[in-house]
Parts: sequence; structure tokens; C-alpha cells
Amino acid sequence: MELNALLRDKRKFIDLTKIYFNALLPLLNIPTTLTIFDENGTLLDLTDQPRLLRLNPHSGSIWREETVGTSSTSLCLEYGKTVLLAGSRHYCKALEHQLATTSPVCDAQGNKLGAITTINHINDAALDDDALHRILLWTNTLRYTVESQLELLKRSHSVGSGNTLHHSRFEEDRTLDRSFAGIKGESPQIQTTVRTAARFARTDNGILITGESGTGKEMFAQAVHQASGRRGSFVAINCAALPSNLIASELFGYIGGAFTGAENKGRVGKIELAHEGTLFLDEIGDMPLEIQPTFLRVLEDKKVMRLGSNKDVHVDFRLVAATNCDLFKLVQEKKFRADLYYRLEILQLALPPLRERGQDIVLMANYFLEDNCRKAGHPPFMLSREVEAFILNYPWPGNIRQLKNAMVYAANICEDQVIKMQDLPASLYRNIKVQNPNEPSDKFPQMTSIQETEEEMIRKALTLTGNNVRTAAKLVGLSKTTVYRKIKEYNIEIS
Repeated sequence: MELNALLRDKRKFIDLTKIYFNALLPLLNIPTTLTIFDENGTLLDLTDQPRLLRLNPHSGSIWREETVGTSSTSLCLEYGKTVLLAGSRHYCKALEHQLATTSPVCDAQGNKLGAITTINHINDAALDDDALHRILLWTNTLRYTVESQLELLKRSHSVGSGNTLHHSRFEEDRTLDRSFAGIKGESPQIQTTVRTAARFARTDNGILITGESGTGKEMFAQAVHQASGRRGSFVAINCAALPSNLIASELFGYIGGAFTGAENKGRVGKIELAHEGTLFLDEIGDMPLEIQPTFLRVLEDKKVMRLGSNKDVHVDFRLVAATNCDLFKLVQEKKFRADLYYRLEILQLALPPLRERGQDIVLMANYFLEDNCRKAGHPPFMLSREVEAFILNYPWPGNIRQLKNAMVYAANICEDQVIKMQDLPASLYRNIKVQNPNEPSDKFPQMTSIQETEEEMIRKALTLTGNNVRTAAKLVGLSKTTVYRKIKEYNIEIS
């Protein structure tokens, strides 16, 4: 593509990146050059910090390995990950005294739009761990902000150009939050789960989604529906949210006068509403035993009869059910029908708990912060190193839902755009029990002294809180002064 045409095509990407670079730069407080590339390594624009570069790059120059040598930009575009390189690790003479950090910029479907590279002089950045961490976090924050703003512009344009109900729905079905692309996470656990769900979506078999509360079961169900190609609606019902005497009428519908309190005109049930679409039954383990045979018959015959009626209505829907309990155990306890269970468990999708997803926790925390700040109309906040360490070690019993709530709380209480330990909700600390790993278990316990137990508890609390002494003191029930004294007594190293 000719350079002027390329610059016109990438104008929104360039302008948004420069706007948010200037808005966020005071948070970094280190002299920084910004360079913006397209997905092929073509330099689109850069900020005016000539002293940082030994050559004078210009728009249209190609920054691939074969033209400038190995650089963070070339590696980032090749592997699709954020890359930080310093000094001699570049095989690029212009960057031999620089620290360069490159993040890929992608659309909602994961397609690369380009890359953002920030360049710092090594003397300015001092190259200590804290500075490297801040630069890496800041560059990723810029990337996520630009990605979200580009997606908002795209979605706004789609809505503005629509002039029919069909077109609006066509666009809505591809919005970020209802597609597989909207499921945040780069860990092997979640990527494997997404690939499995995408394969399941291509079939018409029912799916049973299992996982702890808050792991995103409904989001996966919606993504399966969007990927299935079914033209009907996504209809959801929570079996635990309705009294047992109302679930049957909600599922099957009823005719007028079918029971006391029924509407005169009757009502269409959720099953009929899901015709040619997807019926999502959340907490299916709470479906009353007495209606399970009727629902099983609907699954097998593809016909539903409204309460009070004697006429069958043909239905064609795809069932996706979800539970956070052990359905097989409920079958053994005679609380769930075996025949319905075996009908449901053909395709099972197990969602991993948040605590097993590693760096996804930080990725999602930053996403929730950015989303909240965007809605509030101010630049996104960043997580301090202590908070990052804390959330990576926290067990998250409420999973993604609990993490989101914690970040929303922190964003509303934080005063200086860097989330610190004191900005997190106090409920997180109440849910933590710091235990001695040598405490008695089913096996014969190994004897430990009081001092060893105390030292281990303090070490574990410090690890959990990212060496934040005040928060660690809360966890072990000691004063901050006492913890400092114990740190010195037990020769515990903290940074």
C-alpha cells in the first residue's frame, strides 16, 4: 500500500495512540519516545525526542529484522506478545543504548492492527527492577486503552450506520463482550477451554458447563451461541432464582386460566422463545425433580406443551446448561434424575477457577480498571507491584466476579491513579487465612517449634502481600512494629 494511503487507513489508530500517550505520560515520569507501527513493521509516526535515537527514523521506514536487526518491534510482531529489550540485546545499532518496549495492538477478534513501541534512554530509566516494571506496565496500559477506544469507535460506527433491525442485530452479535474474542485471558488453561468451546459450538449437541461460581459460565454460553450460527435468541433462566412452583410455567409457558393467578392471555415459555436459538439453564442442579421428566421429554421429542393445553408445539433449540455443583453426586443422592444427567453430560466444558490462571488475573484486573475509568471519563489506573503480587497469590473464591468488584471498588477510592494495597476492599483480607504449611493433617504431623511456625506465617503473609508489611501484619494479627521486629529477628529479606 502506498504510504499516504496507509497513513489514511491507520489515522484513527495513530491519533488515538498519540492522544493517550500524552495523557498517560505524566504517570510514567521518564523521558519517553513513542513509535507507532503497522502490522507489517512500517513506521507510521513517532514523537519528537530525537536525542533518544542515534538515527533519524521517518514514516514509511521498515522495522523488520532483515532491515534493522533484532528489536523489540520485530520480535513483538513475530510472536504477538509484549517484548522488552535493553541495550546490547538489540541487534540494532540505533537502540544499543536504549530500553525499548513493544506491545501488539489487536482488534476484538485478535487480529494485529499494529504495534506501539516506547523507547527510554538507559540512563533515564536507571534499569532498576521498579523502573522496568513501571515501563512494562505503562506500555501495556497504553495498549489496552488504545484497543478499547478503537473497539468503541468501531461499535459506534456500526450502530450509527445501521438502518434496519436485522442489521443492528447482525452487528450486535459481534460485539466484544459476547464473542470468544471477548473472553479475556492468555493462560494455557483458558485458551484450551476456549478452543474446546469453539469446537463444541459447531455441533448441535447440548453442552454442560461446569465451574465454580463466578468463573464466567454464562459468558461462555453466550459465546457458544454467537459462534453456532443459530439465528434465534439466546434465552437464559436461572433454575435457582425462581420458586419451584414457577419454574414449570417459566419453562413451558401456559394458556389463559391454566392456574390461579395466570394471565388471561397466557404466556409463551422460555423454551418456545429459544426456538432456533439457544436455551441456557444456569444452576440446572436446582431444577425441581418433579419437572425433570417433562423437560427430558421436551429434549427428546423437540415438542413442548404449555401448561393447561393439550397441543404440542414444535421447538428447535440448542441446550446449554451450567452448574457449580457435582451433578453426578446429586444423582447418587437421588436429587437429580440419572436419565437427564446422562442426556446433559455428552459434551462437558470445565472452566478453570481464576486462582489457576496465573497472569490472567493481572490482565483482567487491568481490563476492569480501564473499563471503569473509561466509563468515568478519566485515564486508566495502574496496579502497584504490591497489589499485583497480592492478587496473583489471593485464592479468589468468588473468581472473576469478585476480582471485578474489587477493581471497581479500588478505582473509586484510589486518589493518585496507582492502585495500592490500602485501596483494596477490606473484605479481601477477611477471606484470607494464613496457615502454617506444617500444621496437622490426615498424615502424622511433623513437629515444629513456635518460632518456626511464626516465621513461616510471616514469610507467607509477606509473599502474599508483595512484601507490604502493614497488610501482612493484618493477616497474621500482629502490629506493624512487631512484624518489623520479627523480620529483623528471623533475618527475612524484603525489597
